[in-house]
Amino acid sequence: MLNDLALKPQKILVSGLLALAPVTLPSLAQAAPPTTPLAQASSPPALDTLTPLHSNLHRLALPETLKIDLNQALTLEQAIEVAIRNNIGLQISELQLQQARAQLRQVQAQLYPTLTFQASIGQNTTPGGQPAYLPLNFQQQLSLQQQQQQQAQQQLLAQQLAASTLLNTEVQRLQQRFQGPQLRAFSDQQNLELQQQLQQLQNSASQAATPANVTPITLAPVNQLNYRNFFTNLFGATAGATANAALVMNYTLFAGGGRSAAIQAARNQVRFSELEVQRQLQQLILDVTNDYYLAQQAKVQVQIAEAAVANAHVTLRDATAFEQAGIGTLLDVLTAEVNLANAQQNLNQARNLEITTRRQLAQRLNVNQMVDVAIAERVEPAAKWSLSLEDSILLAYQNRVELEQQLLRRRIALSNRQVALAATRPQLSLFASGNMLDKVTDDLGPRFGYGVGLQMQLALFDGGNARASAARQEALAASAEEQYASQKDSIRLEVETAYINLKANEKNIATAQTAVTQATEGLRLARLRFQAGVGTQQEVTNAETNLTQAQGNLLAAILNYNRSLAALRRAVGYPERTGLGGRQ
Repeated sequence: MLNDLALKPQKILVSGLLALAPVTLPSLAQAAPPTTPLAQASSPPALDTLTPLHSNLHRLALPETLKIDLNQALTLEQAIEVAIRNNIGLQISELQLQQARAQLRQVQAQLYPTLTFQASIGQNTTPGGQPAYLPLNFQQQLSLQQQQQQQAQQQLLAQQLAASTLLNTEVQRLQQRFQGPQLRAFSDQQNLELQQQLQQLQNSASQAATPANVTPITLAPVNQLNYRNFFTNLFGATAGATANAALVMNYTLFAGGGRSAAIQAARNQVRFSELEVQRQLQQLILDVTNDYYLAQQAKVQVQIAEAAVANAHVTLRDATAFEQAGIGTLLDVLTAEVNLANAQQNLNQARNLEITTRRQLAQRLNVNQMVDVAIAERVEPAAKWSLSLEDSILLAYQNRVELEQQLLRRRIALSNRQVALAATRPQLSLFASGNMLDKVTDDLGPRFGYGVGLQMQLALFDGGNARASAARQEALAASAEEQYASQKDSIRLEVETAYINLKANEKNIATAQTAVTQATEGLRLARLRFQAGVGTQQEVTNAETNLTQAQGNLLAAILNYNRSLAALRRAVGYPERTGLGGRQ
């Protein structure tokens, strides 16, 4: 189908435009040279000489000073390339395409199992543990413990010495009592008393050797921290620290059809985003083309206005010469001056319009604020459209991305409906896990375990949420079908309108060419008649007005033809460019 669309150049020559001496002005349209026609003899600058708007990374920074003094002449092809490179809307669409692709990869991750690793270490504290002695105070605690032990040993030696002295005193007293010449033999009563006294002496000696008020001091041992007793000493706890590690795998075996539907919806969304980038690009090409033609028209309007001012100067010169020679009137001079003032005012308005349209084109291209884009091409008819209206409509149905986008919206809605209904169906998943448990404060090694099984989940009641979501997606699918039909009618109307305007402007070009040729000859004859004294000043003025109007009509006919051709190419989806569209 793309080979059928062979656009042939239209051989329309506009000659003799503004050929009246002594005023010279470049013709609006001439035969196309082998290369792209330019308004100037020099070739336009390369694309890399243009400074984009966002040349720095600080896109949110506002300029402190602004001076627009750089003119760069561009052809239409160069303007389109610059717009594609700098347009922010197109860049946003490309970012949305990257987002859709990332979302597709995210959904496709459901096809693979998930593997999770978990690890923890902790301490269960209970009261009554030993106080914590940190390695930093170890020498101080050891010195204090040695001093306390020395003091206890000194107290014990003193007690033992006192008990020994008391025992010796009591033995001597008993020996003096039972010794003597009068004591010959002991009776039983005396022996019993002697044994009782000896027993009391032994008890007294025992009490003296170990006094009740002397209690040995027992100190807590000095514990230096290590990897096993760290948590015990740090928290003062008697329970040990434990370490856990687990490796868990989960995989969904059956998701009720929701997983495959979600993947298909994501794929359709990626395709939709790709088509959206193409649609944005095609619309950008049309907008840049229209803005370029508008700036081109304003530029030629300035040339026409300048020619009108020059013609008015010639008429004023002739009227002044006749008035000074006595063969003219002052009224003719005043009329010529008024016509010159009107022509000068039209020139000022044309220049103002040229500046405005060039700034609008620069804004569309999104170039640097210092750049004032100039027009490099001459005004001439573009190529000829060779297809019939019926073939153009069929070609539009095949190439317009808007129709495919509506079909993708319908498919996405139906896939989302399956995702919603999958919530009411059984979900089957497989799980497996392995774990390790170790008590780090003991001398035993870690213990290992594992688990594996199947899990089934079924939502018995969700309040009608899944059914309502499915009904919503069905409504979206039905809406996409209606929008598809409406979009098809709109595309047909666009093609018909652009095609009819193209044919009408093609005829207007031929008519305007004839009018320009006749108006040019009429002005020449009117001026000769006026200079010969057989014509009037009003004839010259009318001839100038007719020429200016004919030139404007020719300019409008050519540019309207080019605009109609650009609109028709956009309406059929730019088949001459592979994939995206553009100019021939």
